[in-house]
Amino acid sequence: MLIQDNLILTRSDPSGNGGTQFIYRLKNYGLTAVSRPQEEISMIHWEVEIVKFSDEATARFEICHTTELANKTLKFYTDKSLNEFLGKAFQYFEELGSLEKMLPQEP
Repeated sequence: MLIQDNLILTRSDPSGNGGTQFIYRLKNYGLTAVSRPQEEISMIHWEVEIVKFSDEATARFEICHTTELANKTLKFYTDKSLNEFLGKAFQYFEELGSLEKMLPQEP
């Protein structure tokens, strides 16, 4: 079972291929974890994307491959390995949010 910290939404995979999507958020960044149906149990995995949210009021986001955390879609083959990554990702998002506050604001 995946950790629930910073989980804002659980839904059916919006691609229409079946499966479940979890959306996590911490400030302006987050990640999505999707597990789709597989033919064999040994093939089951989580596909993870780092995302950047459009604004604070909604859950609209875009995939973000420009962070040091991940520059591509990641795959995890166990809940345990994904949970470990989630813990590290939340810490990274906290630090990233603090760093972005230090940048000059655009007019």
